[in-house]
Amino acid sequence: MTSLPSASALVHVGRLATAAGTLLLAGGTAAWLTVTKQLREEKITVPGNAPALAGKPVQGPATAYVEALVIKRNAERGAGGRTFADISDALRSVESGSDEERRLRGQSAALSTAASLRTSLMTSVLAYGVSALAAGLGALFLVSGTTLRRAGRN
Repeated sequence: MTSLPSASALVHVGRLATAAGTLLLAGGTAAWLTVTKQLREEKITVPGNAPALAGKPVQGPATAYVEALVIKRNAERGAGGRTFADISDALRSVESGSDEERRLRGQSAALSTAASLRTSLMTSVLAYGVSALAAGLGALFLVSGTTLRRAGRN
């Protein structure tokens, strides 16, 4: 026959869970607010050719994701549907100093800039997800810890 945990053990584990929950909830919330503040400071607006949220300021995970999609689509269109690999291959076969080389290098630079911007935006989307996970776990730990502490006192 198994014995149940003692009341003091329940209270102790409840306190630990409550403390961990408080830290996770505070940390997740702080991270969410920090990312939002940083995105707002960039003063980015979702452009009119976006599939959704056009004209909205980029200040959350949805608008950051849509902005990243628009940047990708515009960069691909500007490069004529070519990828970095396509442009690199083409650069090997064109004459150095030619107009074609300058055009291809411009496309390569535009794709590189777009990739950097998209990466930054997708990193913020990921940061929102992690901060939401931390805050959600924190809330779960707080509720569980409070329940354990109450059970140990009764």
